Amino acid sequence: MIAAHPQETRAARDRKVPVLPMLSTSERIVGSALSLFFTHGYSQTSVAMIARDVGISNSAFYRHFRSKEEVLFAVLETFSEDFTGALSAGMARAAGLEAKLRAFYSTILEVVGRDTHLYRVFTETEFNGYAFVRDFYSRVVAIVGDQLQELVPAEFDLDDIGYYLLGSVYLVAVKKTLWENLFTVDGFCAQLVDFALHGIDARGDSPEDLVSLPEAAPVREPGVGLSKGERTQKNLLTAAEHIFGKQGYWNADIYSIARTAGVAPGTTYLYFESKLELLSRLVVEVNEGLRRHTAQAARGLTDRRIVEVVALESFCSYIREHGDSYRVVREAEFVDKDLGRWYYTRLSEPYAIALERAMVAGDIRPGNPEITALALMGVGHWLGLRWVLWSDHPDAEVAPAALTSSVRLVLHGIEGATRRAALKADNDHGKGVKPTGRSRRENTAHGVAASGG
Repeated sequence: MIAAHPQETRAARDRKVPVLPMLSTSERIVGSALSLFFTHGYSQTSVAMIARDVGISNSAFYRHFRSKEEVLFAVLETFSEDFTGALSAGMARAAGLEAKLRAFYSTILEVVGRDTHLYRVFTETEFNGYAFVRDFYSRVVAIVGDQLQELVPAEFDLDDIGYYLLGSVYLVAVKKTLWENLFTVDGFCAQLVDFALHGIDARGDSPEDLVSLPEAAPVREPGVGLSKGERTQKNLLTAAEHIFGKQGYWNADIYSIARTAGVAPGTTYLYFESKLELLSRLVVEVNEGLRRHTAQAARGLTDRRIVEVVALESFCSYIREHGDSYRVVREAEFVDKDLGRWYYTRLSEPYAIALERAMVAGDIRPGNPEITALALMGVGHWLGLRWVLWSDHPDAEVAPAALTSSVRLVLHGIEGATRRAALKADNDHGKGVKPTGRSRRENTAHGVAASGG
């Protein structure tokens, strides 16, 4: 054995070796859960999988967390604190409406790009309607409201504006960061800020009111004009829509779908090879149904600005009537990534082409047509998410006031809406009309507080 030189031994003793902090078992569980949720999805990850990955028993897991859901919330809290902290600080440092909007968009895109695993897990929980997720977005909207309250028209509800801005960036973040791994946000931010400030109306003379939608085409009853096989297949798809929508894909089974459709379980496999094929076919039908619904509403319209208003209205009416099917589409993103991406790509690609033509014609403000399409789709998505999918009411629909606000913002943006609101206020003042909107609500809230009511 060769003895070490005394000086070498002393140097080794004196050298400071960095000591990595030891993670607690709870921290290891949360870290493992995040990795497994990202890889396999929350629904497909079990407590046993997490415990095995950490190297502990199931009983040891339950000494730290009562359920898998509790671990999920611990994971999400990490994302929530990072997200809201960065957003609050970023917007507070910015001065003026345009700078605050830029801080809003850039912060979201940067956090999503940096914490991709966390955001992926977070988006999987949105369609489930967890109170935690709704509370998180309420916090985000409250931050936006605090920062913009002196910069937007008093007649606009600050919550409506907050969710509108969230909607405009949502699909951009999902598609560009989660799906395409693009993290250069400057170009996206510039387009989104322009969208938020000025809307899509390049001419400035589009009406603000909602458009009367045409009567919906009569829906063909499942059995009318169909063969027996086609009728059975239709009944199975309708049953799957209901069961997937109420129970979720992973909790549903072929037996329940067959029973709801009124057929034997084995009959299902004559038409669909698996539960996944049922889901895939259902997503295709929802995609085609939504496009038909929107095309019918916009038939005969040539002004692309009015087409966008009608498209937003018709989307909201479709979600009201097909809440289950839209929940199915949301979950499909996390059951089969390619299927979820196909759904949104099938909508966004022709949409972007139509918007590009309208930009060339001078109807729609110039810019990146894909980002504009994703922003418009996101606005509709968030109206449906906020008012329909998260509602416990069976007949939930988008609030007319929220839809009206979204239409005005889509057309004119915050700056355009501010100018129009100021003009309206001057006209109303001359006519002796009382103030409405946030000013009125603030006055009412102040009166209630002062009276102790």
